[in-house]
Amino acid sequence: MLGTFLRYRSSLFLVIFCMGIFTIQSFSQIQDFEKEFSISSYPDEFLPGWYGNEVRATTSRIFQSLGLGRGGSKALAIQPISTFNGVLWIRLNLEANPSKKVVFWARSQQNGAGNRPALVFYSWGKGLDGEFSGKTQLGSNSEFPNVNQDFRRFILEVPEELGSEEEIILRLEVNYGNGTGSAARWLMDDFAFEEFIPDTIAPEIASVKGYSAQELLIRFSEKVDPVFSLLPPAYELEGENPEKIKSQNDSTFILSFGESLTEGKVYSLKITQIPDLDGNILKDTLVNFKFFDPRLFSQKSIVINELMPAPRADQDLPNVEYVELYNPTEKEYRLDSLILSNTRTSTRLENYWLGPEKYLILVPKGQEKNFTAYGEVLGVANWPTLLNSGDQVIMKTDSGLEIDRISFSTSSWGGSEFAGGGYSLEVPDPYLLCTNSEFLKSSKDPKRGTPGVENSVFDPNFQLPELKITSAYFLDSLSFEINFSGPFSNTLALNQIQISPSLNLESLSIEGKKIKVLLAEKALPNQLFQLSINELQDCRGKSISVLGPIELVLPLKPKKGDILLNELLFNPISGDPKFVEIHNRSENYLSLENWALGNLDNQGQVAQVRVFGNRDLVIPPRGFLAITTDQEKLKIRYPKSQSGKFIDLASLPSFPISGGTVVLISSSGEAEENFTYSEELHHPLLRDSKGVSLERVYSGIPVNDPKNWQSASGNEDFATPGRKNSQALDEQAFEESIRIDPPVFDPEGSSGPSFTSIRYQFEDPGWIGTFRIVSSSGQFIYTLCQNAVLGTEGQFVWNGVDSKGARVKPGYYVLLVEMVDLGGKTLVIKKTIVVATRL
Repeated sequence: MLGTFLRYRSSLFLVIFCMGIFTIQSFSQIQDFEKEFSISSYPDEFLPGWYGNEVRATTSRIFQSLGLGRGGSKALAIQPISTFNGVLWIRLNLEANPSKKVVFWARSQQNGAGNRPALVFYSWGKGLDGEFSGKTQLGSNSEFPNVNQDFRRFILEVPEELGSEEEIILRLEVNYGNGTGSAARWLMDDFAFEEFIPDTIAPEIASVKGYSAQELLIRFSEKVDPVFSLLPPAYELEGENPEKIKSQNDSTFILSFGESLTEGKVYSLKITQIPDLDGNILKDTLVNFKFFDPRLFSQKSIVINELMPAPRADQDLPNVEYVELYNPTEKEYRLDSLILSNTRTSTRLENYWLGPEKYLILVPKGQEKNFTAYGEVLGVANWPTLLNSGDQVIMKTDSGLEIDRISFSTSSWGGSEFAGGGYSLEVPDPYLLCTNSEFLKSSKDPKRGTPGVENSVFDPNFQLPELKITSAYFLDSLSFEINFSGPFSNTLALNQIQISPSLNLESLSIEGKKIKVLLAEKALPNQLFQLSINELQDCRGKSISVLGPIELVLPLKPKKGDILLNELLFNPISGDPKFVEIHNRSENYLSLENWALGNLDNQGQVAQVRVFGNRDLVIPPRGFLAITTDQEKLKIRYPKSQSGKFIDLASLPSFPISGGTVVLISSSGEAEENFTYSEELHHPLLRDSKGVSLERVYSGIPVNDPKNWQSASGNEDFATPGRKNSQALDEQAFEESIRIDPPVFDPEGSSGPSFTSIRYQFEDPGWIGTFRIVSSSGQFIYTLCQNAVLGTEGQFVWNGVDSKGARVKPGYYVLLVEMVDLGGKTLVIKKTIVVATRL
């Protein structure tokens, strides 16, 4: 078969000797037909040094063919018909090229269903208007039939008689051949008048590398035969021939195999019996190579290294957005499977090979020429225009794997003069294993950006923030989120998350500084969990043995009366912030998401609402929370509250020193409590109320009862933000100090005692108390004692009668206890008594 091939090739090598005369003129000796043709016919040029008898802009006569040249390039085309034969005149400068050889590539293209060939003849002359030698046919009548051929190379040698001329003319004529119907279209490409040295060197293997999971890309040192290079037996990969071979160009081919190749494995590829275009045959060659799939990406294998979201026209760099990519690995990647997107638009990149430690500048399609001076450039169609005020740039594969993501806002520039000054945002260390959004900086380069080269802010040793867990909270019963003080490596696995009591974890996802975890089973509400993370890697791969523990709980939604206003500092010492404290009266963990503070305007409407409840804000049973604008200043002023619970807001509603109303607003937008305060609520003996808070004494009494608010104790710094009030009574302890025995009785004594005993036992004497029996609707029934001085213990008896001595009806009754001490503290306790009757 090879012998047949060589005979076929030699029949196309034509050497013709003719004569001619022409004058000297300067023009190109090489023509690839990529420049646009001038629609001009002889005697005018359509390309420098080229003339045609009828040049047209349409696909007829002589014209420029788009995409039908070698490798999909442009070509010269001639369409002969019954009334037209195409003629070309080509000026050749012998003085500039003494080698005296013409080389070009030609083929036929099918035109309609006819069987007429295109017949090509050539001749030589000394001038355009002079005489030409006799016509010589290029090949035979069957050289260019009406079929789609591959390009073939033709070589013409200038006749010796014309060798002394400074300039000659080559005349080509393409005629309408014999047969029926239409004739073939003739195409020419890559014409050259140059020194021709016969090729006697066999091709070699320039490179072999992965192209995809099942494909190899092989490149030869020169153009090889288009037939033999596509034969599967010519290639053997460890005993297997490729299933399919596809040509990328004359020297590069894609070999497709039936199974995926192993990443990182060393393979042996044998190549045999492949000739070049001159018949020189490749020696049997064995190539050993390590296979890497250039489309097998991992996170951070390609880094978004620089952004220009807001270019300016008056700067050194082009007024064009760009995104710079960097390959920090030792592997080469193909980018045609990557999707570039922002918050609004996604687009696929074109094919490009990005080598190890190489940069690539992505720009909108059509802007490539503006950046060629700065480095390698790739135009991107449907460019995702970046929002100057803040956006994100995401690079992911077409299968959905996120490779890198950068989020930015106006604060990322570090100042408005940079955000609006045409500065790029640069990554200080592209080798970090985490997102770089937190570390972006304005370019320090005088050009205000560094496309295609190392960033001006590059610093592989800059200080990373200390990694801590800042919060953990449930999104719902089947998922929770963990937030950190900074970004971290994306190598975290489920078994590194430790939870006690245990939860059945299903999967996790990482985004920036947070982790989202999905559960296989619903978590129990109101159950306190302890969460920690083992061996988390920071951005440079350093492992932290343990982070945590931190509390995690699925909270309940507060009921009416669960969350109360508990303390207020409305007249702080100069320079200190005000604060409002709330209290969880229940025994449950409660969610404060979307809870807010407000005040009342002059019309009595809720105004100046400030939401303080984030999604992760949970208040524990019987817990406290101080809401302020600067908790650190409060902790300095009130050192005993260092361990208190605080949350900072940018601003509080206005709470004037002269008096006003604090409104506590639930997540539904309803006012839970309105507390109207004034200086008069402070203790009358307090000389200066500045820096002294008002504390709620007892949560069971209505919020606006004046007796229920007291000045905070001086023994407790005059305020207790985020912790138990200094003047608060222990309701639960007092409730347990008053006992009813039995709680159910029958005044007739038909089944047990005919009375009930009310016993009290206090730690301290000095309480003045009133004990009453009231109905379930609040109606007065009987007084056990009124304004009595109570000792440390005592007892009252009720036999089920009212104040007139009549027996009460069976049902529920309430023991109402109201007490006050010498300091003015008040306490109200309610307990249920049941009066029964004979069945």
